Amino acid sequence: MLPVLLALALNSAAGTLGPVTTQAPSKERLREDTVTSAALGKAMRYRVLVPERYTASQRRYPVLYLLHGLNGDYMDWTTRTNLEEYSRALPLIIVMPDGTNSWYTNSAADGGGRFEDYVLEDVVKDVESKYRAIRSRHGRAIAGLSMGGYGALKMALRRPGQFAFAGGFSGALAVARDPEFGSSLGAEFERMKTIFGPADSQTRRDNDIFALAAAVRPAAAPYLYVDCGTSDSLFESNRELAAVFKKTGLAYEYHELPGAHTWEYWDTRVQQMLSVLMNKFGR
Repeated sequence: MLPVLLALALNSAAGTLGPVTTQAPSKERLREDTVTSAALGKAMRYRVLVPERYTASQRRYPVLYLLHGLNGDYMDWTTRTNLEEYSRALPLIIVMPDGTNSWYTNSAADGGGRFEDYVLEDVVKDVESKYRAIRSRHGRAIAGLSMGGYGALKMALRRPGQFAFAGGFSGALAVARDPEFGSSLGAEFERMKTIFGPADSQTRRDNDIFALAAAVRPAAAPYLYVDCGTSDSLFESNRELAAVFKKTGLAYEYHELPGAHTWEYWDTRVQQMLSVLMNKFGR
């Protein structure tokens, strides 16, 4: 368990393991926005990367909701990777919401925050009212890294009619299934217990990604993308989830390559994921 906890603890500081050199985001393409969330009862920040010729165009675009990891925030993907450059030529809106350390889950505790509803209802509704987004499942995708990899795949499996594509990099997939996951993280482990509840809680059952993957109907599910470095301590659970996808008959692809729980790995692999995504969108 210790390597898993180390990977999670390093998530916010992964750049110190060899920082990715990024260009300053274009003011023309990068937007700062805020949603007043009914699910959370407060305003939340998010970033948006619009296509290069968005202002001059009248067309509607597909949207990728891209989630950050534990101890990260909504700015991570634009400050720690070259996402802006990789997406420059793509007819795609990329939305990066702030998920705090919520595990993108409706908390088991009263007043703990309905973060799944916040992302899937409040953020999506806000984006589709402010931006020229395709307002259907066929124009929506969701992906993320580590905590966000779990959140993206889990939410897409819980609500398979909402997205055409879901992807996870280095997903922290065992968090709901294993009550001891994160047990060395101190206050953060206490937060995780509050979110998911005790070992036999309904919230854990409802958010167990392995059980969700085994139960979803293949015809109703989005296309699934799983990617993890072979030196990542979360590697085995990612391989296990891919095996569940295969057994269930889901449409998916699984990538395992040399790499660890670092921004270098995610910076490289997000390029591959964007290529797959745009092919699925028929662009």
